[in-house]
Amino acid sequence: MLALAAPVWAAEVPRAASAFRAVRTEVSVSVDGTLDEPAWAAAPVYSDFVQSFPTPGAAPGERTEVRILYDERNLYVGITAYDTQPELILQSLGRRDAIPPSDTVTVMVDSLRDRATGYLFSINAGGTLEDARLTEDTTEAKDWDAIWEGEATVTKDGWVAELRVPLTVLRFPDAPVQTWGFHVRRQISRTHEQVDSTVIPREANALVSRFADFQGLEGVRHQRRLSLTPYVASRFTASREAVPLGGAASLEPSADVGVDFQASLASDLSLTGTINPDFGQVEADTLLVNLGTSEVFFPEKRPFFLEGLELFQPVGAQAGRSAQTLFYSRRVGLEQPLLGAVKLVGTVSDGVQVGLLDAVSMGAAALGSEAERGYRFQWERPLHFGSQSSLPRVVPPPMNSFAGVLRAEVAEGQQLGLMVTAASPLSSRCQGQPLPDELPCVARGGQASAADFRLRTSDGVYAVSGQLDASRVSGGGPEGYLLRDGTRLRPGDMGFGAYLRGGKLGGEPWRMTLTYEYESPTLELNATGFQPLQNQQKVSAHVQYGRGSRWGPFHELWLGVRGQGSWSTDARGLPLSRGVDLTMEGVLPGFSTMTCEVGVEVDRRDLREIPARGLAYELPDFGFATCGLETDPLRPLSFTLDGYVDRTSRNGASPGRVGKSASVGMSWRPMPRLQTDVDVEYEATQDGPRWTGETEDGRLLFAELVPRFLTLTLKQLVVVTPRLTLQGRVQLLTGLGPYGPFYATRIPEDGTVRLRNLQPVTDVEDPSFHTAALNVNVVARWEYRVGSTLYFIYSRAQEEPLLEGAEAARSPLMPRGLGLGPRSDTVLLKASYTW
Repeated sequence: MLALAAPVWAAEVPRAASAFRAVRTEVSVSVDGTLDEPAWAAAPVYSDFVQSFPTPGAAPGERTEVRILYDERNLYVGITAYDTQPELILQSLGRRDAIPPSDTVTVMVDSLRDRATGYLFSINAGGTLEDARLTEDTTEAKDWDAIWEGEATVTKDGWVAELRVPLTVLRFPDAPVQTWGFHVRRQISRTHEQVDSTVIPREANALVSRFADFQGLEGVRHQRRLSLTPYVASRFTASREAVPLGGAASLEPSADVGVDFQASLASDLSLTGTINPDFGQVEADTLLVNLGTSEVFFPEKRPFFLEGLELFQPVGAQAGRSAQTLFYSRRVGLEQPLLGAVKLVGTVSDGVQVGLLDAVSMGAAALGSEAERGYRFQWERPLHFGSQSSLPRVVPPPMNSFAGVLRAEVAEGQQLGLMVTAASPLSSRCQGQPLPDELPCVARGGQASAADFRLRTSDGVYAVSGQLDASRVSGGGPEGYLLRDGTRLRPGDMGFGAYLRGGKLGGEPWRMTLTYEYESPTLELNATGFQPLQNQQKVSAHVQYGRGSRWGPFHELWLGVRGQGSWSTDARGLPLSRGVDLTMEGVLPGFSTMTCEVGVEVDRRDLREIPARGLAYELPDFGFATCGLETDPLRPLSFTLDGYVDRTSRNGASPGRVGKSASVGMSWRPMPRLQTDVDVEYEATQDGPRWTGETEDGRLLFAELVPRFLTLTLKQLVVVTPRLTLQGRVQLLTGLGPYGPFYATRIPEDGTVRLRNLQPVTDVEDPSFHTAALNVNVVARWEYRVGSTLYFIYSRAQEEPLLEGAEAARSPLMPRGLGLGPRSDTVLLKASYTW
């Protein structure tokens, strides 16, 4: 692969024909969406835009002009987006950091001029703002938030955007004359045009590296800055037990105070921290029932952890995760509240980035008997006021979570990194008094380290990235504990892992991606990270042929074939799966997007289906087909459609079944201030007989399972102004898991349970289940001044009493008794002020 890349490793990257220039202003600029100050008239105009989509290199359909000013504190950008049909400008309103499909302009700044990292600031014609951090040249970390201003105004000639970005938001070198990278992008909704200050076709695996030069910044100095955001929150929770258990209701008031802070230590180094943070305004996770054998990944939503989170992710990671992620921020505060955390992120020298994060989680256990519980001060949660009855009986020991990363750009396109993480219990004992039948509380921790790298050609067409990592288990008893595949981990045990990914990732018509992953049986990154599987190695290759521009009737089309194989990494070296599938990704003539995939998977074994026994379980071969369609999101009414179907082959006790799932989503924007989203998903997938337990004589039990789940989700957004929004979300999940018929088999001597050895049995315990749950979340958000926010939140969590056994198997899918189950209603008022 490197040999193929050699001829183009030093290829010239397309640059802009001219550079952006800024002029200094001594007069303050009012950010109101009108460029009427005299300083704007004196600023140089940049208008050399070119189309990147749908016809790369073509002249734009409309003219765009950019002017740039600066003073000792701020960078100002004025953009005039001319439009010959201003009445067709789409100016939908959205909540902060969620611009709806509309006419938009985006400003991107590479203030370190490393051609790999930068900042993104977007505003649409309705005045909604969005920002992101740019990393690894092409990756957008949209969860990054900064305090900046922007206003937009629609005129008879088009529309105007005016932005003010404080220089303290940007990291830049200490130099008398600054040379940055700069890029401006405009989206024209009615023509679907994407016009750029430098042409960047969709097939190009490059973004920041192609920014034009930005000159004229002189005498800009770093200003040390400290911002404090204290908050106060009051919460009222009314909860009720299940009616069959008495239906007792209780009202629990509570209150919290805390503070977030951020200090600019240097122009490219910042320190942020939080004390007793409250994340009650964060949207609830999606309801689901996990019947698989590995953990489900949940994205981070808490503001403190989102800042700079991309630096702590593996190179080349997609969607913020990989199979070997050392730092998974959702671990922090998972089992007990977060008391405080501090984070240092920035650049310590030319091309060298550093990130340090340390957090302490500490919970309080209920004291005294039920009759003695009341309101008491507890030093473990000194800034929380609440009743003892709301606290758990037992809490784990306090936990310190640490993550450190050092990443260096040794040359353009060549990046090396080191990372260490640790989860360390601050005590060997849990707090509280467990009930006699409760499992003992055990304090466990772990450490991990990794070295990673990323190499890419200057044009981004060829790239290769990889990681070597190791883990160590600490804490717990000397007997250790069992992983799901039967591997026993004792204190001090180490594990190792690696992955390598590379190929021709950009350009056209051919692309090829090769991937290799390795996880040893004792690799355990989950103390601080995310590692869904271990004891496996996997090889995959994906070859694509297509065009990123018009190809026949398609605006974009990629056809591909993917093959993969996996094996266990223990002494057995068992094959775990082999498969091949065909892929298709395309943009249709009406600007709808379609993705399809069809494939087969054979020779499958699962080491985790029978937990903690070290047995391999044979799974039936299967074939599948899936397709998804998303209609043009720029239309007032748009849809998403997804369908999936599979069939397992007949094998011994497994007769061969058909599984399926389908989802339909609708997004309706009847006017700029309203948006309604409705999603309906039905799932009835299967994978042959599933393990259910053991008989009294030691035989393994299995049963056919075709679970059915129905999920309904409604989201309603009302935008009064870009700074005052009301968002509601309702999700209903109902599920049915009927087991049967049942099978049993003896534990095989060779360690592999085969389907042909399963024998029918009767008179066994039926684990069938029926479940239903309802989540309601309403958030009113008012940013009454820049960086200062007032929240009103109402949430409800409700579920039906769990129904199990034969009665559950005969139940209909729809909810039954949802109103009889436990529920809680919470009202939260939270106010923060940034100083």
